[in-house]
Amino acid sequence: MNTSVIFLDFDGVTHPEPCKRELEFCCLPLIEEVLLEFPPVQIVISSSWREHYDLEQIRGFFAIDLRPRVIGVTASINRPSADWLPGSASQYVREWECDAWMKQHCDWGTPWLAIDDRAHWFRPECADLLLTDSKSGFRVEDQEILRQMLGERT
Repeated sequence: MNTSVIFLDFDGVTHPEPCKRELEFCCLPLIEEVLLEFPPVQIVISSSWREHYDLEQIRGFFAIDLRPRVIGVTASINRPSADWLPGSASQYVREWECDAWMKQHCDWGTPWLAIDDRAHWFRPECADLLLTDSKSGFRVEDQEILRQMLGERT
């Protein structure tokens, strides 16, 4: 299996949005179950939570076995990286953030995918997006889609 990267949003993915505190991360075990089947997959957080928690705190949301695989967070378009140029970010902001992270941290051609609930943050034809329903978050039905997408990338 080859290494690949998964960009993970939280609100609307790891839990429904809106969400009561006691339901936060209620869907994460479903995602973790699949990720444990694909050891080379590394996790990067693309959620706005990256602006409120440091990486160690974010790792604490995950099962112990997966914490070492949470390797970073994307830069927010509100805090551009050194290679950001005005006008270079398209309307597909989250996809741009994922691409920018990949360019900075991975070899060209390293496969990636994003799990997000906001289609408008990605190109309409983006094959690297697993779209969830924000009202439910990641569901059992999404597990097979994730397995298939990861199988194609690892």
